[in-house]
Amino acid sequence: MARQARLFIPDCPMVLELQGVAGQDVFKTREAFSLFQAQLPLSSIEEGIALHAYCMVPARALLMVSSPQAQNVGRFVQNLNRHFSPALRQVQDVQSSAVWEPRFKSNVIQPGLRSLKACLFVEQLAARATGAPDLATYPWSSFAAHAGVVNEAWLVDLPAYWQLGNTPFERQSRYRQFSEQGLSDRDGAALAASLQKGWLWGDDDFCTQIQDFANRPVRPRRRGRPLKATRSTE
Repeated sequence: MARQARLFIPDCPMVLELQGVAGQDVFKTREAFSLFQAQLPLSSIEEGIALHAYCMVPARALLMVSSPQAQNVGRFVQNLNRHFSPALRQVQDVQSSAVWEPRFKSNVIQPGLRSLKACLFVEQLAARATGAPDLATYPWSSFAAHAGVVNEAWLVDLPAYWQLGNTPFERQSRYRQFSEQGLSDRDGAALAASLQKGWLWGDDDFCTQIQDFANRPVRPRRRGRPLKATRSTE
């Protein structure tokens, strides 16, 4: 059976998940983390990608991006790997010929509040995977930039983040407040499921409206046969 095309909707945010081969750690040293972090803005600029958020933990990385063209997304990941993998071998032992699993996972996110939740979902990977108690001090995530702790001017703010306030200070403060509320278990589970299956995370109205702009169905078809139209007896 042919593999289904990766879901893409122009300029809609996407979450990408890169996993180490066979679940192995990719980032074993501080230098490895730094190399990948430094390559992110370079690859995003070269491939015409807007990079909104990121988080790296030893065995994987989550990235939030958007692009006007589907092919840019795949080229961005290839660009990252092409530059990062050789550099990684200079700072730590790499036991396999490849660093990442050959096919990365992805989903598409409805703009607005859901995109802000997905941004936080990406950054909270550090807490979920490593138990990091304070995201603001975790160095391998965009949370510190969104919270105003560090400056990473190469990140492209989501429209939903921009709307949090009129000044950088207001946006940073309100994002911190937003993060303190956290994600509901329901939202976290729905985001994780859509990422694993490659579907759109959006409400019913948005899914219906956006379907014509997508390159394939945006959500699973309902199980069972379609309901037959009933004939009027009048």
